[in-house]
Amino acid sequence: MDNPDTEHQAPDSRPFRSFSLRATFLIFLFLLPACALQGTPRHSLGELRNALLNHDADEALKYVDVESIVDHMVEDAFRTKESSAKTDLDALRLALGRSVASAMLPQAKALIRKGVYAAIESDDQLGYFSRIRASSVWYLSIEEEGDTAVVTPRGDDKVRFKMERADKGYWRITELILKNRL
Repeated sequence: MDNPDTEHQAPDSRPFRSFSLRATFLIFLFLLPACALQGTPRHSLGELRNALLNHDADEALKYVDVESIVDHMVEDAFRTKESSAKTDLDALRLALGRSVASAMLPQAKALIRKGVYAAIESDDQLGYFSRIRASSVWYLSIEEEGDTAVVTPRGDDKVRFKMERADKGYWRITELILKNRL
């Protein structure tokens, strides 16, 4: 006995529905991975997020170049001071400061890297990981140009960061760009 609901249905609707479901699935299948393809800044940020949430410092530091970030921050600080230097004495102080900084920088980088490593592996008493857990790489605006990319959280441009492609194909954060420098 036939079901009364199927008697009123057009004979071609099932194949059409099946085709549209398949087409939608295929489109979804091709578009989803394209958004975070391996070797893109977004994929590297997703991997960094996972490493941070898993407290895997070795994996996380693969995507964060602490040494380069420290170098850029020190250089930016000296550049800012040089732009406001007015006398020869100011220039002499800056030259002395640069030489002291260059002598201390290797030890400072090692200490900072050790601190970052410990923070990643910590039990998160300061609550950093709850913010990371709630975040998504899809809320980042990424402007990619060649082997560099500038990443900005959408709706919050106070801190942006620069990424560079590593030789192994993934991307690393190499520089913080603070709004007062823009």
